[in-house]
Amino acid sequence: MRGQLQALICLGSLAASSFPAITAEAATAKAPCRIVAAKPSLSKGMVTGSAARIGCDDEATLRIRIVRAVSGPDRTLRSGSRTVTNGRITTRVRCDAPGRYYVLALDYTGEPVQSRPAALRCKARTPAKTGAASTSEDQVVTLVNKARASKDCRPLTHDPKLHAAAERHSADMAARDYFSHTSKDGRSPGDRISAAGFAPVSTWGENIAMGQPSAAAVVRAWLNSPGHRANILNCSFTHIGVGRSTKGPYWTQDFAAH
Repeated sequence: MRGQLQALICLGSLAASSFPAITAEAATAKAPCRIVAAKPSLSKGMVTGSAARIGCDDEATLRIRIVRAVSGPDRTLRSGSRTVTNGRITTRVRCDAPGRYYVLALDYTGEPVQSRPAALRCKARTPAKTGAASTSEDQVVTLVNKARASKDCRPLTHDPKLHAAAERHSADMAARDYFSHTSKDGRSPGDRISAAGFAPVSTWGENIAMGQPSAAAVVRAWLNSPGHRANILNCSFTHIGVGRSTKGPYWTQDFAAH
């Protein structure tokens, strides 16, 4: 099977939502047409975002996005739309990582309206439990450290939290049939590493691969690719986590340092 590779590095209580009432009196008074975005809320593991179009005379498509603030460009987790004259739209997305969330709403009349941010705390959707590293996962670490020794980099510690992050990502790619550093729910490697409890994080990187049948084969493939090799031989990394799913097979290496 022809293998695939990707590498990435990065240096680096329930609240009610309310809107002004949409009334016949407001409509007859010709109040200015406006968009309102409500501060997002968290309930039963789901982030809810709402927006409303108020005081308008013409029909338009009202669009909404639930956004999480992250390093770099903020990440849109869920979007939706509804054609209304005056009305509300609500959308929900599972909360898979703690952080600051906000709602963006817009129609054709002007710039997006942003809600106040909400600091929401939630756990990763993936199961908290993870097994000990398998023989093939430990073999990857051994081969990586052998390569690092040739460049005078100190050996990496196979960290259980990074192992959990890597193992879960490989399992998720296998279960959902995709191949990407970005999870289907929008999380980055840094998000998954933080959610697994590895903290603080001063720097991180990730290699993924699919189709290589053994530890030797996947490490050889990574070392033959400049981007992946750069992660393996990055002397600033101190810890590693390796996760393999037998379906595929899918491989993930997460590198990090405190």
